[in-house]
Amino acid sequence: MPKSTFDPSTLPDLTDYVVLVTGGHSGLYVLGLATTKMLAGKHAKVYIASRSVPKAELAIKNIKVEVANANIAVIEMDLSDLDSVKRGAQEFLRKESKLHILINNAGIMCPPYSETKQGFEIQFQTNYLSHHLLTRLLLPTILETSSPSSTPPIIPRIVNISSDGHSKLVSTFSPSDPTFPNLKEASTWTRYGTSKLCQVLHSKSLATHYRNILALSLHPGTVKTGLSAGPRGSTSWYRFIQPLVELGAPGPEEGCAGILFCASTDEIGMGDNGAYFLPVGKKTKASKFGEDPELAEQLWNWSERRLSGLGY
Repeated sequence: MPKSTFDPSTLPDLTDYVVLVTGGHSGLYVLGLATTKMLAGKHAKVYIASRSVPKAELAIKNIKVEVANANIAVIEMDLSDLDSVKRGAQEFLRKESKLHILINNAGIMCPPYSETKQGFEIQFQTNYLSHHLLTRLLLPTILETSSPSSTPPIIPRIVNISSDGHSKLVSTFSPSDPTFPNLKEASTWTRYGTSKLCQVLHSKSLATHYRNILALSLHPGTVKTGLSAGPRGSTSWYRFIQPLVELGAPGPEEGCAGILFCASTDEIGMGDNGAYFLPVGKKTKASKFGEDPELAEQLWNWSERRLSGLGY
């Protein structure tokens, strides 16, 4: 696929489409906020899954100043707690019987080591495992939404926001290792890269297991957002190189184009299922680990076992 000339303003009309975006309010997740605004502007009904309902409600209020009749609602969900993810999924399912686009966007980057309520390293759970659980809980509804034989065909999409860090920051990856994910002694950057590699492999596995949906992953590119607060706080040298890293980088309104491309453009078809994209709309190979179907299946099986074992 050649590099896309995709312009977000040319998105198709999304009337009657239901969308769920994790982390679509503010702060570290301004890419999600910009994505929400653009999709609502194309008449989709968008749910923001956010750990902060007040912040999400303020974001909605601000969007409605610019987007007349924006149809946006909030689902309370804290990705650092699997119980909250389950409650959020159940709340969504009480409200909706269809889901056309799921954007697993929320994430954290390079905080100091800590563990979640369920005992997982916080980046691994927030960026990946909670999104696996959310997707798992919503899959029956996503599959019910799929209608490949309708006119036009309805092919739901699951979009996992990864990073090119998945290829630069991970030197070993073995979900079959009994100690996996074993991140306590890893650097904060390795922990981040591992979580983003898992997002790539998640899309690969979804594409293998479910043929009537489109599962994609992407690196959105370097975008000026609050996400850099993590590496600035945990790796002192980053504050010195950040201006160089972000030199010429777009803000969220432009930077969300890659997400919008994967979520809704008709330039993507079933032949792209499981694909990984660079900005904007450039289909490319993921890392060696990211393209390994055996690792994808191992991660899938590990995730299913662990979540089932925890009662999810």
